Formats: sequence, C-alpha cells, structure tokens
Amino acid sequence: MTALFLPRIFAGATIVYSLARTNEMHRILSTPLSPTTTNLTQSIYMIGSFCCFAIVAGFGRLGGMAIVAQALIVTSAICVFFAIADLVTYATNTADLLTIIRNANYRMLNDGDIEGFKRIVGSFPEAGAFGYAALALFAFVLMLAIEGFPARFLGTITAALGTALLLCTSTTAYAASAVTGILVLFFCIARILRNNATPRHLTYVVACLFALPLLVMAIMLIPSVSESISNLIHATVTTKLESSSGEERMRWNAQALSSFLDTSGMGAGVGSIRASSLVVALLANVGIPGTLIFFIFLASLIRSVLRRDTDGGVEQKVGLAAMFSCIAQVTAASISAGAIDLGPLFAITAGLCVAYALGPLRAPAVAAIAPVLVSPPRLNALVKGFASTDTQRASGRGAFMPGDRGYRHV
Repeated sequence: MTALFLPRIFAGATIVYSLARTNEMHRILSTPLSPTTTNLTQSIYMIGSFCCFAIVAGFGRLGGMAIVAQALIVTSAICVFFAIADLVTYATNTADLLTIIRNANYRMLNDGDIEGFKRIVGSFPEAGAFGYAALALFAFVLMLAIEGFPARFLGTITAALGTALLLCTSTTAYAASAVTGILVLFFCIARILRNNATPRHLTYVVACLFALPLLVMAIMLIPSVSESISNLIHATVTTKLESSSGEERMRWNAQALSSFLDTSGMGAGVGSIRASSLVVALLANVGIPGTLIFFIFLASLIRSVLRRDTDGGVEQKVGLAAMFSCIAQVTAASISAGAIDLGPLFAITAGLCVAYALGPLRAPAVAAIAPVLVSPPRLNALVKGFASTDTQRASGRGAFMPGDRGYRHV
C-alpha cells in the first residue's frame, strides 16, 4: 500500500537517493520523489519474504523444525566452502574459476584487500553481503552448538564459519558480531544462574571472559601480528566513517531522514528511498506507522520465544538459535542495510521462531477431539457396555473383567 500510494501523494515533495537501473549497470541517483520500478520490485521482495516466513512457520509447526535446522547447517557448510574457495582462487590468481556464480549485472567487489587481508566475499558480490549472511548463519549454528543440537560436524562448521567471519574485513559484521556475542554471553550466564546450564554454556562463558582476553594479550606480545591486526581494525572500524564509502552512506542517511521529515513522518513508500541503516530506511520508506509495526513484531517474536518453557527438546534448541539469528540480522541491518527487506534468511529464522513459540499444530487438534471422546453420554455408554460384558465373562462367555487391562484403560 505504501509503495502504491505514498510516492504519488508526496511526488516532488522531497529529494531521494534511489537505485536507477540501466541496461549496463545500477547506480544510486539523487532525484525528486516519484513512482519508480523499485517500488514494485521491493514490494515483490517483501511479499516473497512474507510467504517464505509463513511457509517455514507452518512447516515447523507440523514437525519440520529439525529439517529446516539441518538445511541451515548445510548452508553454513556451503558458505564456509565458498569462503575457502575465494581465498584459494585469490592466492593462486584463478579467481576466474568462480565466474560461473559471479554473473550478476552489477559491480563485483571480489578482488579487494585491506592491510594485506583479502576481503572474503565467498559467493556474494562484496564483503558486506558475505558478512551479513555469514553472521546470520554463525549466530544460528553457534546457539545450536551451545544448546547441544544433535548434528555431525556442527562444532567444526561453527568454528570455521566464525573464522571466516573474523577474516571477512566487514565493519558491519564485526560490530554486529560483537553485539551478538555479548547477548549470547548474557544468555549463558542467565542459564548458569538459573541452574539449568550445561557444560557447553559454561565453556562459552569461560572462553569469552578468560580465554579471549588471554588470546588478545598473547597477540599483543607478537609485534608483527599485533601491528597487522591493529591496522586492520583501524581501517575497518576506527576510520570507516572517514572513507569515501562511509561518507556516501552518511549522505544517504541524512537525505533519508530529511525525506522522512518532508513527508510528515509518513514515509515515501517501500522502495522509494535508499539509506544505509534499517532504522533510517524504515522511517524514510514506511514512516512512523511501519517502523512501529516492525519493532512490535520483533519484540513480540523475542518475547514469545523466551516465554515458552519446554523440556529442552530439539524444538527449543532450534527456536532459541533462530531467535539469536534474527537479532544478529537486525543488528547488522541497523548498521548498514540499504532497504527494509531483510531477505530470505531472516524470513526463515523468524518463521522458526514462530513455529517454536506457537508450538506444534497436533496438540490443538487432539485437545479439540478429546472432549468428544470422553463426553458424559459416551462415557456412560462405555461403562454400561463393560458392565454387561462383566456379566458375560462371569457366565463363561468371555468378556473383559474389571481387573483386566482394557477395563482399567477405559
């Protein structure tokens, strides 16, 4: 609805940065607000994400949560494989071997490096996109490993994906990983305080509070390694906003916020404005109403997962992992996302959260049938029937006796 009406209602009222498509390339242009094809394409992406979310939620409630979790674990392994392939082909000057999957008609930033570190892009066009996907998958498999999800090579995949995430040189991935890691730490500490933790929770807490600081101190004692890592952090974090990319993204956000004010807080419609933060993109595209709806949905999602108290089965492990993956994706998107569509990974993990929060679909069906099976008239008829068969058994004609298994079951 916003994509259809708002660009027409506020046409020409503000200047926006939007994505312009030509036959040869895609560019970000500053133009007066007007309806564009991006309004249609972004709406289609959003509807597709919603359908994916609904399908995964329904499939999960029918007992498919473990299957989706296994699929995401396999996806994580594939992500690690392409990260390794990216590094190997870059080191051997054979990057052309990956051309078969790098066939999009926009600019591919797959050959850059920062302070001697190759910017890992894997099967994605640039390091930021790889970092976003790798973070979403890493948060998911990390929580599965901590909660003890039964899957082969889960620990190895988690460690490899975490290493790729550290080496990807994406500022967004670094910042969002730090936030996600701290939240997981708080979760594990809460488990310990409630006396329902496992050795895996304790191991993560010890690793974060003791092993990681010791590792940092050990690295600082090696001048060459310490200098390389310091230069990397300086280039990707400390001075990121001073780079041309950082300045351009800040211009997008500034203009998007200006458009938010020019449209009286209603937004310019889905797909109308390019920004560099999910929060800013929400305000600029769908205004205050759409922003409130999204964050109410997110808060409800997290609250519903945390409130459900189960016996620690597979569904609980998958539900908690999906929740932390959603939080990680929203955190990363809040730093650098250009649009409000968070993509299929968010739709899948949010669907798993809903499947766990609402519980399986079988239970309500049984609850609805049970009162019919044990209604007073039918129960009286069953009792009378067994009473008559008791008389038949006593006369030698065969029936259930009061002490028999069947009688006791009824």
